[in-house]
Amino acid sequence: MFDFHTHHLDAPAGEAIICLPAEVLRRPDAFGPREGALYAAGVHPWATADEADARVQLQGLPCLLAHPQVVMLGECGLDRLRGGAEVFQIEIFEAQIALAERFRLPVTLHIVRAWDALLRLHNSLRPSTQWTVHGFRGKPALARQLLDAGIDLSFGAQYNPESYSLTPPERRHRESDAV
Repeated sequence: MFDFHTHHLDAPAGEAIICLPAEVLRRPDAFGPREGALYAAGVHPWATADEADARVQLQGLPCLLAHPQVVMLGECGLDRLRGGAEVFQIEIFEAQIALAERFRLPVTLHIVRAWDALLRLHNSLRPSTQWTVHGFRGKPALARQLLDAGIDLSFGAQYNPESYSLTPPERRHRESDAV
């Protein structure tokens, strides 16, 4: 099984997309990828609790996204339970989507209780790159709504079996999301 989203920095090369930690975004010049490994880089919505640090991470992101082994932007998104003010989360999110478009990279999304905002942003931004919600646990009605909007779903250890079944295989991903 290909691991669509993991935080294990030592995941086997070519078998996973490794989400880079914030430290790497703060110092992208120190990024030392392993041969054959695939990576994702993005400012997590939890990082928006510290606006200055979130801006530093955002500033380092283009350097990482230009690296050929960074194949995805993420995880980024919106979290109404944790992180900074929603208006700031949206500002950082929109800036990252602009980078994803510029670098032509798909996006991995962390979304908590912000489905309405996600769908509104997807509709207004009209991305040309693929968006995928990681760790999806929602009910089938929400899964259908996201799929109908063109957003793919990734499933971890805990998920709604009905939502998993109704997701077309080519739009369904598996992940460990292990830290």
